[in-house]
Amino acid sequence: MTSISFRPWTSPLFTSIYGAIALGVFLGFAGPFGSFQSLASPQRYAYWFGLVATGYVLAIATLQILRPVAAFARLPKVAAIAVVGLISTLPMMFVVAWTLEVVFGRSTPPGQLVSLYLSVAAVQLAIAGIAVWRFLAPDRPAPPVEDPNTDQFFARVPERLGRDLLALEAQDHYLLVHTRRGSTLIHMRLSEAVQILPPQLGFQAHRRWWVARDEVAGLRRNGHQTLIELTSGLAVPVGRTYLAAVRSGLEARSS
Repeated sequence: MTSISFRPWTSPLFTSIYGAIALGVFLGFAGPFGSFQSLASPQRYAYWFGLVATGYVLAIATLQILRPVAAFARLPKVAAIAVVGLISTLPMMFVVAWTLEVVFGRSTPPGQLVSLYLSVAAVQLAIAGIAVWRFLAPDRPAPPVEDPNTDQFFARVPERLGRDLLALEAQDHYLLVHTRRGSTLIHMRLSEAVQILPPQLGFQAHRRWWVARDEVAGLRRNGHQTLIELTSGLAVPVGRTYLAAVRSGLEARSS
């Protein structure tokens, strides 16, 4: 059974940062690509920590750009990470080329860009995996399209948003529907949506919020407020009267 943490430092963002720090320590210690012989220990660690931090930011930025793309949303996690890593390698390659010239005095002629890309990709793929793994939804089949209740709900949602629900947010007589491809406002009450959607798909976490069960990355505390962190990075408040049901629902999912 997966444990559920309420501490903010175990959230997806913090755990991915811990992984990036560990990778920076490893690369600084190992000194690959000739950095061990060329740089003293403090400079070597600073060099690799700087590159890992830059690669981490580029991977997260690439994920945010790709997330609304329908084809990307359907990819398995490993394939999605590979795409993020290979695309973010392009800007990272020029960062490395500039760094090589500043730190080592080595310029990179155009004829060596392919070789440099491959070398940078070897590290950037690892950085991308650490950066975005916890922010990607688990590999799972889409909700059954033959379910008449599910179809009844999605008939009101624009097709461009797909069927991968993240959360529903009540706004008076309207409902803000959050999916992996974006958000939209539809004319429906939250109570009506909860009755329509299959209970195995998600649960109500607050009088104004419903969340998809498989999109939950974890729980954390923010002062006196408990928050559900979704794989998209969206934070959903948990109502006190719903907290026990939320815990039970998540434990049932991971058992």
